[in-house]
Amino acid sequence: MSLMEAMHDAIRAVRLLKQRHPVAAPIGVLVAIRRRESTGCHMKELASEHALDPSTISRAVSALVRDGLVERTADPFDGRASTLHVTESGHALLNQTQTFYEARIAAALRDWTPEEIDALTTSLSRMAHDVITQEEVAR
Repeated sequence: MSLMEAMHDAIRAVRLLKQRHPVAAPIGVLVAIRRRESTGCHMKELASEHALDPSTISRAVSALVRDGLVERTADPFDGRASTLHVTESGHALLNQTQTFYEARIAAALRDWTPEEIDALTTSLSRMAHDVITQEEVAR
């Protein structure tokens, strides 16, 4: 199997996991907002981080706000902008989602040794970092 075939299969596996999750909210966007919460998260940063069009992020954020998972507050440094913050309900959903994914992945990897899981984690993290770095430099 080639690297590209393995990556295709990995992406398919992630899609299958996401399809099985009982909540349709844009969890990846919610995670990204939580990651930036201490400094204040702006939609422009989300679009850049997810390599998505700002209108796509805007729709996702609007859905999160509508569902009570995210709130907008005025940016104290730029009155024209707003910062995004995960609500209590949003944090609860993220915790439930993490539990769901951890259980599904643990079940799938139940025959793996801790060393194999550590090696996979290290390799995936390194690959993601290197690809992202290369693509950001190529912009």
